[in-house]
Amino acid sequence: MADTVATLNTKTGLTKEAIEALSRSKHEPAWVLARRLEAWHLYEETPMPAANDELWRRTSLKDLNLESVVPFAAGDAARDALKALPEKFQQVANDQNAAGVLAQYNTGVAHARLADALKKRGVILCDIDTAIRAHPELVKQYFMTQAVTYSENRYKSDKPRTGTSGKHEGGGYGDTVGDLKFAALHGAFFSGGTFLYVPRNVVIDLPLQTMTYFDAPNLAMFTHTLVVVEEGAAVKLIENYASKANETQRFSNGAVELIVKPGASLQYFHLQDYAQNVWHFTSQAALLEKDSSLTWLVGTLGSQSTKAFLDCKMLGTGTNAALLGFFFGEGTQHFDQHTFQNHIIGHSTSDLLYKGALKDNAYSVFRGLIRVNPAAQRSDAYQANRNILLSEHSHADSIPELEIEANDVRCTHGATVGPIDPEQVFYLMARGIPRAQAEQLITEGFFDPLMQKIPLESIRDELTAAIKTKIGM
Repeated sequence: MADTVATLNTKTGLTKEAIEALSRSKHEPAWVLARRLEAWHLYEETPMPAANDELWRRTSLKDLNLESVVPFAAGDAARDALKALPEKFQQVANDQNAAGVLAQYNTGVAHARLADALKKRGVILCDIDTAIRAHPELVKQYFMTQAVTYSENRYKSDKPRTGTSGKHEGGGYGDTVGDLKFAALHGAFFSGGTFLYVPRNVVIDLPLQTMTYFDAPNLAMFTHTLVVVEEGAAVKLIENYASKANETQRFSNGAVELIVKPGASLQYFHLQDYAQNVWHFTSQAALLEKDSSLTWLVGTLGSQSTKAFLDCKMLGTGTNAALLGFFFGEGTQHFDQHTFQNHIIGHSTSDLLYKGALKDNAYSVFRGLIRVNPAAQRSDAYQANRNILLSEHSHADSIPELEIEANDVRCTHGATVGPIDPEQVFYLMARGIPRAQAEQLITEGFFDPLMQKIPLESIRDELTAAIKTKIGM
């Protein structure tokens, strides 16, 4: 590993001593270490999710092994680290026409570039470590304080509920704390990730791109993305995650914070294609202020097991959120995703569409909650989850939920689970198309409306090719 990372921490296990060593290796200011230790304390005080916890009973943790985890790689990536990335990542990094690119390898920076014109306008695109050093006050204002947070304040609710443990289960997801344990662990060990800041009224037409890849033995990934889009600004950000396949279990525990100020616009695309030996946990949240808009697409193709919590908070009137997702499972892949459309202030709109396909023995869970708070009159929310089963042994659970506390709203939801429509297959076969090809075309068409939301043709082509590979054509 000396060829790729300056120093690899070889001690395994998640401990307070490892946190202190991680902070020293990054030469972090005292406030960062204090936040890490606060998170670690909460992690230790919070029990692991029980098998009968409603948000966890469909995802077993009995095979998750955290004892052999290497919690961090210290030091920057070596100068030739870019060559260790997948070819598709290298091509993006070497595209001189890209407005901004950030490539990370085993949490170190392999390549970073931002157009000079954007730098002059105050745009910041860098890794989290650089942001803490170069822009401490800006990072401190937002980092793990308002969106994704390990603070117990996040989990306080107007309607406290007592769970089976007897402890308060406040409003992190609905009235639950489903991601508290792993969000706290992330807060203690975060390393690597993206910081994007777009100043007031700056409109960036071309997408910015980040890429994260890891292959170090047993290295855990705790990447953190923080995006702040100031008033009247607009930006598109595409993030890609991948890893090298091997037989050893790997661990990823990431977080994403999207902060969209009044009148701002953000299009955020989160594309995960980890190898199928990775256990992946992610807590993602967006805060939308008055008259802001968000397009938020999450694509899940990789990992052995994914547990995702996504929380969209409408904090002002005139906010508009389009929440999109696609996933394709094969083999024994397990995807468990929770979405939360939280209308806190009225005259706001959210529209969610998640589509998934499963083959072999793959299993998915989608649980989506629309909550309209008492002050959120005239909210308009919709939620749809569509699932195609491509084999007899694949399985999908779809659990849409509504929690309405206002009387002047429009909220609807729908869910479908089933095999490909035999009439569609018959229609294509009657025109000379073999069954396998007909099923491929129908599945591609099923995902195509979501693919078209991605602003780069190269990314769309890459994802379409990955879906074809999963179908087996």
